[in-house]
Amino acid sequence: MKKTLLFCSIFAIAAFNFMSCDDEDENNNTTNNGGGTTTSNLSAEFVGASDCLGSPYEMLDTRAGEDDQSAGTKLVYKYDEAKGELELTLEHAILECASIPKMNVKFSGDTILLLPYNADTSGIHANCICLYDLTSKVKGVESKVYYVRPEYSTGEENVQVLELSQKNEDFVFFPWGAF
Repeated sequence: MKKTLLFCSIFAIAAFNFMSCDDEDENNNTTNNGGGTTTSNLSAEFVGASDCLGSPYEMLDTRAGEDDQSAGTKLVYKYDEAKGELELTLEHAILECASIPKMNVKFSGDTILLLPYNADTSGIHANCICLYDLTSKVKGVESKVYYVRPEYSTGEENVQVLELSQKNEDFVFFPWGAF
């Protein structure tokens, strides 16, 4: 029993140290692209959120009028090259009905990491879920390729490409459950 407890303690400490190192890289806006470390000049601000748009259970398998795109979370982007700003609107993010919806935006090199979350710290939980549209602005953006993914996702299927040198505005989809 003591050996098991010791092993679990060592494993927990190692996992904590590993996660601490990983968070430092993202918080410093740096990434190692194989040729050295690069620092990002990007910054972000949360603009706002919609009211509850209804339940995700009300949606069918596709979103009407959008070329039969799979239902899921849609990211609409608008790039203003003159200002170096990129507006990101995450449509249909799923949060509790009683949420105060917000979105964290972090950077790792040319990758933009998104995390919708409930900013309510009261501890009160609702027994229902709603869809919300969340908007943030990213500053310091250049006319090049950026990658966007959910912050805690590691799967390649959840990485979307924004080719700002090709299109100033467009949208991409993330599958349900990506956020």
